Amino acid sequence: MHKLSTSIADRRVLLPNEARLVDQSRQAVLTERHLLPVLTELEAFFLAVRSQVDAQLEFSLPIKKGRPYPYGQCLEISQAAQRQLQRQDLHTLALSPSAQSGRTAFLAFRRAGGELRQVWGDLRGEFFQNAFQLGTLYLDVSNDTVTPTKPKVEILPFTEARFVPIADYRHFARVAERYWQVQVYPNHLLPEWAPYCPLLYVAVDGRVMLGEATLYMVSLTQTGRFEPSEAVLCDAAMPSDLFKRARAGLADIAGTLPDNPEHGRDLALRACRDYRRKRWHVSGRSIADVIRSVAAINDTLLPETALRPITVHSTHISFATKVQNMSTSEFIKIDGVEYSLSSLSEAARRELAMLQATDAKLAELQRDVAINQTARNAYANALAALLPPA
Repeated sequence: MHKLSTSIADRRVLLPNEARLVDQSRQAVLTERHLLPVLTELEAFFLAVRSQVDAQLEFSLPIKKGRPYPYGQCLEISQAAQRQLQRQDLHTLALSPSAQSGRTAFLAFRRAGGELRQVWGDLRGEFFQNAFQLGTLYLDVSNDTVTPTKPKVEILPFTEARFVPIADYRHFARVAERYWQVQVYPNHLLPEWAPYCPLLYVAVDGRVMLGEATLYMVSLTQTGRFEPSEAVLCDAAMPSDLFKRARAGLADIAGTLPDNPEHGRDLALRACRDYRRKRWHVSGRSIADVIRSVAAINDTLLPETALRPITVHSTHISFATKVQNMSTSEFIKIDGVEYSLSSLSEAARRELAMLQATDAKLAELQRDVAINQTARNAYANALAALLPPA
């Protein structure tokens, strides 16, 4: 029986943004020479960079997924910081004396061939994180995007950061379930897309989302000839009730869909094998096309599968992220009218931030109610079993 290669552990290719040290021996020498003697000054420098990033993003992207900046914006902060660090006039920025020393060391390190690479992966088994490989250091300039009370910048040896690449889709699912508070199932709903995006997420409010359409994860399965996707699609068919609800949400856009989860499972596995035979892992859909197409599918799937619509004073509000020309934009839809968040006034964004923070708290409370209701039912059943005959 053919054994699927579901992990990146045996692959030498470096995936985009993979959380792995590159050129370790040379980078260790450069790190020891230029960076380790001035770690305090480096931290001051990166805090100054982060301050510039905050001034940009807190205004342009004040909210993400119902939480105010900087929650959940590790990617946006990391990308903005990388742009700052690549500026030709970086040496002219006005900084404190300590930050100036850190900048001088950083620029000398880079001129000598020191590596600065944006990386993404599993941080300590708790959440996905965007950070940097700086020589042999782990540099996180968005350390406060999960817990806002943490320091904004964290620098430590890369080998001590417990920051590892996502190995396969089961690894991804474990972190996603813990970090995003979702349930993860095999994508037996859309067989055509299953080789590229073999997972479905179900949020606490019932919304279903196809995933994971990112540069790293699509590259992972293409590099593995769709075997990583096939490995997780082999799992038991997704629940029938979930399949029916998600299928109904896509009825208007997806064309012919499987009749049931078992049918979808067979078709998804067949698609992986067909795409491999046709060498679509080499010459099939581009990653950009996958990202755009899956974003369009999720734009329909997310609102259509919600069990509890968000309403405020009878005003229907929904939030979405769209991919346009490989960039992401946040939108809000109010009573059927779509607005770009960047078009809102500062006062409107403040009110929206408070609204979304309140909605997030309500969702958390509803989840707690559901958990406690389940526990109550279990206790009641246990008690009934212990009662003497009537």
